[in-house]
Amino acid sequence: MTMPAKFFICLALSFSLLGWPGEAAAQGFKWWQNDQFKEELVLTTEQVTRLEEVFQALQPTLKTQKETLDHLEAKLSKVLNDAHADEAMVLQALEKVEAARGELSKSRTLMSFRMRRILTADQNVKMKALHEQWERERRNRSPQRSRNNRGQ
Repeated sequence: MTMPAKFFICLALSFSLLGWPGEAAAQGFKWWQNDQFKEELVLTTEQVTRLEEVFQALQPTLKTQKETLDHLEAKLSKVLNDAHADEAMVLQALEKVEAARGELSKSRTLMSFRMRRILTADQNVKMKALHEQWERERRNRSPQRSRNNRGQ
């Protein structure tokens, strides 16, 4: 695998797990500790430390919220598959899932916001450009991947 491909895999994990610059989960890839990210963004040691502190401060909350969401989604699935469930039961379970999803999204967004404030304006511009490049590459790979999955 080429170095650019590895970089964009790491970037993909970063954005899918940290939700930056868009939304998504925060339990995984620590892009600020990756040498290539550090180099591309010209991160200082202080910035890396502060980014890690933000991550660590919210990690317990994010983990708990993700576990809650997973549990509630499993319950919703059971209700949906229950032949005796009525619409009110489905709605009640669905409301709980969406409330939990909203709480997790708020925490992820708050973490992303705090991390953005640590970076300089130029670093945020670079991060956005890296994300856009990753998105283009991901879109270009998607049709090929789905053809491969169909056995073509």
